[in-house]
Amino acid sequence: MSESSLKLQKPMAITIICFIGVINAAQLSFMVWSPVSRQLGAFYPYYFASSAVISLVSVTGLWFLRKWAAWLYIFALISNQLVLVSMGLWEFSAVLIPAIIIALLLKNLDKMS
Repeated sequence: MSESSLKLQKPMAITIICFIGVINAAQLSFMVWSPVSRQLGAFYPYYFASSAVISLVSVTGLWFLRKWAAWLYIFALISNQLVLVSMGLWEFSAVLIPAIIIALLLKNLDKMS
């Protein structure tokens, strides 16, 4: 067997998560410069910027099927939920997509190196 036939195929769920992650990072990047984030407090623009960078790093690692990237992305998703709680903006609907993403990452963790 050739080396390329032994490589793991990327699960469709991971591809979709990467796509969602790039969109999420773009949204967070826009939040850095928004007047709303500055009104929330001096901390939030820095949080949104670092969260966008962490999301992009995680998505890049996920694209290459790395376990560390899955754990980093899970950490980022949970951190974002905690920040929403601290801002008083958390709603049950805000946890649905992150919970699905976390479940899919954990389900596909064995396909990562």
